[in-house]
Amino acid sequence: MDKLEAVQIVLRFSESVRNWCEKDEKIFFDDFDNENVMNYDTGGRGELADMIVEKGIEEGFIDADDLD
Repeated sequence: MDKLEAVQIVLRFSESVRNWCEKDEKIFFDDFDNENVMNYDTGGRGELADMIVEKGIEEGFIDADDLD
């Protein structure tokens, strides 16, 4: 699965990660796209997407071996 799909799965199924993103980061499900999840420059969502994926792996919603 690609990075965007992984982010979407975690945000869809992990209430704790979704709440963290929405309340603390002020970022919502629809704010992610194929370009900004790979963008590590100012305004990009690359670092945040990486954190979401890591939390999703820790919580068991995705498997690291399934990532592209």
